[in-house]
Amino acid sequence: MILTALSTSVMAFAGGFWFLPGPLLLVLLIVGIALLVRGRSGSAPSTGGGRETGIDVLERRFAEGELGLEEYRERRSALEEKR
Repeated sequence: MILTALSTSVMAFAGGFWFLPGPLLLVLLIVGIALLVRGRSGSAPSTGGGRETGIDVLERRFAEGELGLEEYRERRSALEEKR
């Protein structure tokens, strides 16, 4: 009889204890997935406004090999004249 009462109280404690970690783990899982997706969306542009400037685009295209050195210099000087 004492053993039954003890096992019942232990099971009640264990069952009552798990109501907190379950939802907490679910929230942590959702936050982790959101951070992972956000991290894979690409690097943020170098400007604070969230948009690339013309020079940013030009530098990226030059770095990727889309533009030659001469074409890069011409376009960069044209962009800097507009400022």
